[in-house]
Amino acid sequence: SASAVSANRARIVAVAHAKEGAKDGEGDDDEVGGLVCWRRGRAGDVDASVFVSSVYVDERHRRRGVGRALMMEAEKFGREAFGVEAMTLSVNCWNASAITMYRNLGYEIEPRGSIVDVVCDPLRLVQHRMRKTLD
Repeated sequence: SASAVSANRARIVAVAHAKEGAKDGEGDDDEVGGLVCWRRGRAGDVDASVFVSSVYVDERHRRRGVGRALMMEAEKFGREAFGVEAMTLSVNCWNASAITMYRNLGYEIEPRGSIVDVVCDPLRLVQHRMRKTLD
């Protein structure tokens, strides 16, 4: 994977490397997935976390561990580069495969909150908020 990091943001990219014996230009390194994440709060704050956004994996490379590897890299950045102890994300309620992956990585769905929370953030009607405390 390759990464671009600033003080509060990171873009992590998964790259598939050319297979041995491939002809020139065939199977060169291709981006197969990536994510963007950023730190919420200041490093060391009790409620500081890294919010994971825009996770994507090319359809041809799904179900091969790319998403899992990206998330693990984001967690590493969360701990080492951003100094936080928690990860958060939003996922569409109907995206069962992503929800399963996140749960397998230790993320838990947070309660939807009160009607006021939903009125203030209507995406809560179609998205789950998930959270993981880092080791």
